[in-house]
Amino acid sequence: MMRKSALLALVGSAAAFAPAAMPSLRSTNAASCMQMQADGVSRRDLLSGLAAAAVVAAPALANADTEYANIPFLGGSDQVDVNNANIRVYTRFPGMYPTIAGLMVKNTPYKDTADIKTKLFPKLTPKMQEIYMKYDKNLIALKPAPEFVEDIWNNGLYR
Repeated sequence: MMRKSALLALVGSAAAFAPAAMPSLRSTNAASCMQMQADGVSRRDLLSGLAAAAVVAAPALANADTEYANIPFLGGSDQVDVNNANIRVYTRFPGMYPTIAGLMVKNTPYKDTADIKTKLFPKLTPKMQEIYMKYDKNLIALKPAPEFVEDIWNNGLYR
């Protein structure tokens, strides 16, 4: 929302200085100019004030937390975060998806990888345990982030 406001303020300030060759951006109607002058505020002063507000807001936009530091563990690296990654990430590991992956996602959150074995192994067959152990080194358990836990079952991507 702040980005849109800042962009709108910048576009508005640029329109105030538009060349006369673009009549859609500059009003030549004397009545509208006189109305704004009668109110005591010129259009140029108003738009330059908005531009100043955008400049003041820019540092706040730069400090915004825009990226989750553990994005690579959601499927973009060899290791997968079992607490935040979507169930479809496990398709990278043959044999894990859908059964083992479904059980893993169903029993989240995990404190660490040992906790995964404690919660999961009683529900797995010996063959499933063998498949899990094959990829155990690729799994990590990071702190659950609400914005990713929400989409752990369905990330809304359909083919």
